[in-house]
Amino acid sequence: MTTGKILGIAYNVIPVSNAEQSAAWFVNHFGFNIRQPREGYISLFRDNRPILDLIESDHDSRAVFQVKQKKRWVITFFTDDIVKLHTELTAGHVRVGKVSDEGIYGKFFTFEDLDGNLFDVWEHHDCELIY
Repeated sequence: MTTGKILGIAYNVIPVSNAEQSAAWFVNHFGFNIRQPREGYISLFRDNRPILDLIESDHDSRAVFQVKQKKRWVITFFTDDIVKLHTELTAGHVRVGKVSDEGIYGKFFTFEDLDGNLFDVWEHHDCELIY
């Protein structure tokens, strides 16, 4: 039975300076797979689930904004082992923030990709996440 309602987010689009270079970086650090590459536009998947579309931008805008002079992200990824992921990214020389334990809200850290797009990573075992 169909509902006609929003069921979730299909994928996120981020601006990059070089789609192929960015795609290789995400594949290397997160194990995403590349699907449907086009010139200047690459889709990244986790198995058959779309995650990110990387689109070459002719502008220097990035997926980040500010609140009270503090950089904020627009996309939060989730993980089942935030310490392991943080350790692996740190060893891979990815720009990462410290892991923050916010109690009932879960654990978090931020990281930046090659273009300075800012992302958040979240671990929480009491929420239903479909992946």
